[in-house]
Amino acid sequence: MADRVSDGFSIGVLAARAGVTPGVLRTWENRFGFPRGERSASGHRRFTDADVALVRQVLEVRDSGLPLQVAIDSVVRAREAGEERSVFAAAAEAVAGVRPLRLHRRPLIAASHAVEDECLARGDRSVVLGAFQLGHRYESSRHRWDELGRTAAWAAVVADFDGDADLDASPARCQLPGDSPLRREWAVVCLSETYAALVAAWEVPVAKGPPIYEAVISTHRGAATAAGRVLAGVVREAGGDVPDAAARLLDATAPMPATSAVDADRTWLRALAELDPR
Repeated sequence: MADRVSDGFSIGVLAARAGVTPGVLRTWENRFGFPRGERSASGHRRFTDADVALVRQVLEVRDSGLPLQVAIDSVVRAREAGEERSVFAAAAEAVAGVRPLRLHRRPLIAASHAVEDECLARGDRSVVLGAFQLGHRYESSRHRWDELGRTAAWAAVVADFDGDADLDASPARCQLPGDSPLRREWAVVCLSETYAALVAAWEVPVAKGPPIYEAVISTHRGAATAAGRVLAGVVREAGGDVPDAAARLLDATAPMPATSAVDADRTWLRALAELDPR
């Protein structure tokens, strides 16, 4: 532990890498006990790249409209719970006032296809990530994701693949552990420098009848980025690599453009067109 702490850096470096001033971080330390860092043998507080990521996450959550104390508490709780958590919860917490919807599979498929098709149509080297619960559900969309994997900066999917996981494939296929909360989740996340969108849902237990999901569907960059970080963390935990191009989008230090109203409209019009019975 001492070696790791001595290799860290000062609060000034942390501030520079996170895009704030040292004075801001010292105020946060005094008022909220964040960021904590660790003490070196000489008594100086040292920080790591993980602290940079946490400060950036707090800034994103705060900028979505939440009070600073709430933003810090939510980010710290997420870290303490471990990297592998609910994609749905991460997306829902990232945007103040988000209202999940209860939907059946058909509208969720339409929304997911709309995000996938918009990613393909734009051709702008997006990061595209998905959660499919079970491997056979991925198989029904594999022809679409093979093309996403061919054209994206990075693509990966997580599911219970029952022996068919392959971290070297494109998209990378990541096996979920047996106790993972993502085994009940459905997600599609697309991120590029000019576009962000996600569909994130968890399957509600029902005694009988067709499956029903509680969903967040959004073109808010903060929500898509939060969901993408969870999925990228799952891939890392499984031993996979996140390419630098993807990491730059997921951990951007400077604010990135919001999805334009035109792009958002086009995405959800794609979903409506797929739902049209014709």
